[in-house]
Amino acid sequence: MQEFSIVRPDPAVVEVDRTARADLNIDQVLATVLRGDTEYDLGPLYLRPVRDPDTVAYRREVFADLDDLPLRAAFHEFASGMRAIRRALAQSARLEQPHQLRRWHLDAAENYLLILTRLSEEVSGLPIRSRGLREWRELLGRHLREPRITALAEAIRQVRAELDTVRYSLRIVGRTIEVGFDEGAADYSTSIAKLFARFGCAAPATSPPRAQWADMNQTEEQILREVAQLHPGPFARLEQFCIDHPDFLDPVVMRFDREIQFYLVYLAFGRNLAAQGHPLCLAETAAPGEEVYARGTFDLALATRPRRANSLVCNDFRLCSPERVLVVTGPNQGGKTTFARMFGQLLYFAALGCPVPARAARLPLPDAIFTHFEHAEDPGDPDGRLLGELTRMRETLDRVTADSVIVMNESFSSTSTSDAVRIGGDILGRIIGRGALALWVTFFEELSRASSPVVSMVAVTESDDDTARRTFRIERRPPDGQLHAVELAGRHGLTYDRVTARIRR
Repeated sequence: MQEFSIVRPDPAVVEVDRTARADLNIDQVLATVLRGDTEYDLGPLYLRPVRDPDTVAYRREVFADLDDLPLRAAFHEFASGMRAIRRALAQSARLEQPHQLRRWHLDAAENYLLILTRLSEEVSGLPIRSRGLREWRELLGRHLREPRITALAEAIRQVRAELDTVRYSLRIVGRTIEVGFDEGAADYSTSIAKLFARFGCAAPATSPPRAQWADMNQTEEQILREVAQLHPGPFARLEQFCIDHPDFLDPVVMRFDREIQFYLVYLAFGRNLAAQGHPLCLAETAAPGEEVYARGTFDLALATRPRRANSLVCNDFRLCSPERVLVVTGPNQGGKTTFARMFGQLLYFAALGCPVPARAARLPLPDAIFTHFEHAEDPGDPDGRLLGELTRMRETLDRVTADSVIVMNESFSSTSTSDAVRIGGDILGRIIGRGALALWVTFFEELSRASSPVVSMVAVTESDDDTARRTFRIERRPPDGQLHAVELAGRHGLTYDRVTARIRR
């Protein structure tokens, strides 16, 4: 079979290092997505978001097709059959009786062709729009007509037919078993069934006996050796079949079997979220200069944690040219960091071609996703936290391009307000100058008024008896310069009403 990949891996991948994945909780999300992955090693596929718009569109088309239940069921059945074949081959490798090992190999080869044939028949009658699955359907049909496959099918048929002619008799004499030719002895089960039929007893249903376990005991092995000596022809042809067809599994089929799980596993993850009222969607790819937006979006890592029903808050954002930077302000514990992680997750999974956590979205394909999150100070660091932050930011800015994305969370809060605003303004200017896309969570509201490419978003609270109740909604609006101060005053009982009430006492 000719080379084929249903995920079309692209060498131009989005640069996302381990620190960025940890900051954005992407590793947590992937751990949930891959919870049932015990044999496919899908992790590397999910760690390579791509930059090529055509590859992303190719994957999104496959995801859209597999949203159809009959088509998805056909590939689940195919995957289940392939797993059974791999288990059978692994078990046969541990068998010691050569005739038994060869029969397992024959059965696995037969089941392999049956699984491929059934998949081909099922997908031939289903509507397929994606380029990837259409190509696979045509490739599979041609593969089943190849001389090598038709010769394999004919060899299986001939060997099975010869093995089916093998008949033998067992005669138990004392503590010995004699194996001989079947000389046409009467079928006593039929005679007994006829006898009891006189009394209205129906004959029991018969089925071929099935072994309770794979390994044979010594008695069974000796019987099999004797039977093979009585009928050397069929067993010789079985041995020749295994010599002629030692590796009947096509590498391209095996690759497809693994790569289709990239879609099936993620779709199962998405259906679980949809059942909780939070469906995913396939994003559009934003061309340069186009509006970037997401509606009804949420943090995937937060969605996978146990929580109260309907407690997950969805938010929106948009950036219209020349807007390039979202500056998010507001009180602590208001959902700002969750919003930042959600922003990075959207771009990451969109670049994988996967459905994203939103009702609708149009997102760019970055060349890199950088993060700059506040981390606890290391007591052993001689340079101090501020210098470490500045060093990391300089390294980031040296690599940023107009296609890059930067997600920052409470950066430079370790210094004074005036210094943080001055440093932040300089960094913001450099980000805007490079044309990068960015989101910055900060307490310094001055940064949200920097220039026209900057959009202010605020974590909204609702007043309740002089306290600010978190709504976890992030809205596009100018910052309220007193919001955080009012919230702190209310928390400590220092609002005007409370102070004057205490004075009157």
